[in-house]
Amino acid sequence: MIRIASVSVIILLLNTTVVSQNHKHAAYIDSYSPIAIALMHEYQIPASVILGVAMVESGAGTSALSRKFHNHFGLVGKNTNAVKKLGRHTKYREFESDTASFRYFCDVISRKKFFPKLANTFDHRQWVTAIMNSGYAAAAGHWQQQVLIAIKKYKLTAYDTPEPDPLNYLPRTVNGVKTNGMLVNSYFVPVKNEVSAIPASSSRLKASK
Repeated sequence: MIRIASVSVIILLLNTTVVSQNHKHAAYIDSYSPIAIALMHEYQIPASVILGVAMVESGAGTSALSRKFHNHFGLVGKNTNAVKKLGRHTKYREFESDTASFRYFCDVISRKKFFPKLANTFDHRQWVTAIMNSGYAAAAGHWQQQVLIAIKKYKLTAYDTPEPDPLNYLPRTVNGVKTNGMLVNSYFVPVKNEVSAIPASSSRLKASK
């Protein structure tokens, strides 16, 4: 009886962990899919690829880099607050917002040699393979597999076909700052260069009139 009870407890704990993990990933997708969709229209990079890479690199928003430095992609660069926030120096860049991190990733990818060939195509496997071959990740093969698994498991390709005609680039005022953006699933997502002045939380604000 004791052995059976122990097995039952283990199974219950495993099921609880799985449910928790699924909730974490679902919450991450809900928070950042509008940004990914907006950037997809601007950069012609599939939203599924942007989200898949972000989820793997940030642990769906649980990594220290994403929590302390808004770095969702493991991007390298200047970080003057590393010792203060992390307790040590780091080669990974700090961003002023989550949105800025997503935009910088797209900027990096748009400068890769493979970009002109793949721009505005939606074969996520080709994109992930090309990014891997460009030297983006250290453990290339494992990284590619993890990103492709994330895209498939969480059905991220659904975000490559957003609601009909979601674009709305009329100037809006968000948190007192005039910016351009687009309306995605009833949420206003700032885009273009003005995004640097917008706090990260604005990506979930309802569109202002």
